[in-house]
Amino acid sequence: MSEAVFGSAAAEPAQLAPLSERISAPRELPLPTAGADLHWRTAGHADIPILHELMRAAGAVDHPTSSITRQEIELAFNAPNFTPDRDMVLALDPSGRAVAYGAATLDEVRETLVQVSLDGCVHPQRRGEGIGTALLAWQEARGRQHLAACEETLPGWLVSGAEESTTATIHLLHAHGYETARWWLELERDLADPIPEIPLDPAVRLESYGQRWTEPARLACNAAFRDHWGSQPSTAREWAEGETLEDFRPDLSLVAVAPDANGVDQVVALVTSSVTKEDWEAQGYSFGYVGTVGVRPEWRGRGLAPALLTRVLHTYRDAGFDKALLDVDSESLTGAVGLYERLGFRTVRRSVSLIKSF
Repeated sequence: MSEAVFGSAAAEPAQLAPLSERISAPRELPLPTAGADLHWRTAGHADIPILHELMRAAGAVDHPTSSITRQEIELAFNAPNFTPDRDMVLALDPSGRAVAYGAATLDEVRETLVQVSLDGCVHPQRRGEGIGTALLAWQEARGRQHLAACEETLPGWLVSGAEESTTATIHLLHAHGYETARWWLELERDLADPIPEIPLDPAVRLESYGQRWTEPARLACNAAFRDHWGSQPSTAREWAEGETLEDFRPDLSLVAVAPDANGVDQVVALVTSSVTKEDWEAQGYSFGYVGTVGVRPEWRGRGLAPALLTRVLHTYRDAGFDKALLDVDSESLTGAVGLYERLGFRTVRRSVSLIKSF
């Protein structure tokens, strides 16, 4: 999700007992049994091809305008906080095709929140058989195991998400005690419309994104998103992996640089981009995706976000793209939604985060 972060107040967390004392979890975790003809087992790296095929089939129905790449799945499988044979289950039909999967992944960074992400899907041809309900039960049990093993005195969340159109998924989560926590807006802008020229603060200079700025950009992004809902800092590994994605476009990304108190260049604002051409056909047009818009707290209020973003929009148009897309928190207290609307973006879709909190 992209977000322009200008400032918000963080509430003081309540004093909590360690999660290990607050959460009960099963010792053993039996595999689901839904689907009379299905074989259930845990996952492994060799399953990535059939898992990708399943995700594409489900995604064509659940989120047809965006897709996941095999590279993204491979990176997730290799993450240090994910153990496939413990954190994911698969259901295979008699032909060996994957028709369902469910995963529960404990976030690597737990600074202000301990979060377990629940991801999964059921093949469209096998819906309505109780498979999704069985998957959610397994995911929650595994998620509880993760949380119960943590000693942090922080809030604990089980988190899932869905497109607004996937009403069955949302109803299933609500029925099992998950609460709607946040709506996200997908916005688009027609690049044929005039793009304003916004002056850049003379205290900064613009640089194209490059390897030199990898770590300064990560630090700037973490600072910008520190007060963002549900956000935890990106590790150096996570940030660097994002730059290895085939869709990441450093040539369409910008950083604003200024010296810190010691005279060392630091990134004070950034806008990053990606281009996923295989999604153009589903969208019906070519587009660039704005992944991150962030400004360090001490540099907010100086017009850096709109100045960088409009420059990136010009690069999209120069590259021949029809539109620009981004996602934003609909309840942002930072003025992000208003900023984007003033720059010509409009809402085209919504998605929701649902949580069970402890």
